[in-house]
Amino acid sequence: MKKLILFVTIISFVGSSCQKKYDIEADKQALVKLTAEDWDANFLSGNPEANVEFYTEMALRIQGGVIYSGKEAIRTKLTSIRAGYTVLKHENTIEDTWISGDIATIRGTFLGSWIHKEWGDTLYGKGTWVDVCERQKDGSWKMVFTLASELQE
Repeated sequence: MKKLILFVTIISFVGSSCQKKYDIEADKQALVKLTAEDWDANFLSGNPEANVEFYTEMALRIQGGVIYSGKEAIRTKLTSIRAGYTVLKHENTIEDTWISGDIATIRGTFLGSWIHKEWGDTLYGKGTWVDVCERQKDGSWKMVFTLASELQE
């Protein structure tokens, strides 16, 4: 019995000392920067294609009931959103973040407005989204799954 207790104690100690130590606050800040701050900045600057680099090669994005599989399909979707319009406002708000090791789930809302370059009409939109992100080997985060849904007024 003493050997069993000693064995369990050693295994517990070794197991706990081998676990990776994460800085949760730094991870949360990096995820806010990725999914809200940098994302919005790219849309506002007229460069939504830059957001494609936030995804892994095999990522999925579901938006408007359509599944976009892989970076190229996501690129097509992101660069076609509101074609012919200039972004006036694009604002993501993080509602909550859940991190477990190398996987994170971020849930948020968005508000946006766009003006047509030729006709001058303005569109308004709001919605919700969920991103699942994965820590990369270099410690950065990338999106592996996005579910975005525009809300009806």
